[in-house]
Amino acid sequence: MSGVHVRSWPAQLLIVTGLVTSFAVPWLIVRALADHRDRQWIASGLSAYEINEWRENGFNDVSDAIRWRNARFKAPGALLWTQEGWDNADEAVLWHEADFGSREAKRWREQGFGAPDARIWRDAGFLPQDARRWKDAGVSPSDAAMKRKKGQEPG
Repeated sequence: MSGVHVRSWPAQLLIVTGLVTSFAVPWLIVRALADHRDRQWIASGLSAYEINEWRENGFNDVSDAIRWRNARFKAPGALLWTQEGWDNADEAVLWHEADFGSREAKRWREQGFGAPDARIWRDAGFLPQDARRWKDAGVSPSDAAMKRKKGQEPG
């Protein structure tokens, strides 16, 4: 055997380098993208806990989270409102401050009421559809309540 002595360590080094690179490059790309996304969240002024809470509740866009937070919602509450189709935090907060839940507010809004008007009718004991009929007849909430007690119908 006259042989050629092949050294195995360069081949092994090449294999190890290839394996490390095949893991490291994608990991670095994903990490860079995550850092960019996190930079936007951190720049928003939210604490790490708040960032986590908003993300866990499905708010992946920092500007959406900030709009809802600035409207004085916490992440779980904002999620309830968005699940009911409310995409305007400023409008939702008016209903929330008038003591409406997201579903109830949606029913009143579907009948054409704004938050302050809906609260007056609701406090007078009306459901959205009934309030709409009385209001369309030109009757005030207090008069409608009295007429209803007497068994009268709108119109």
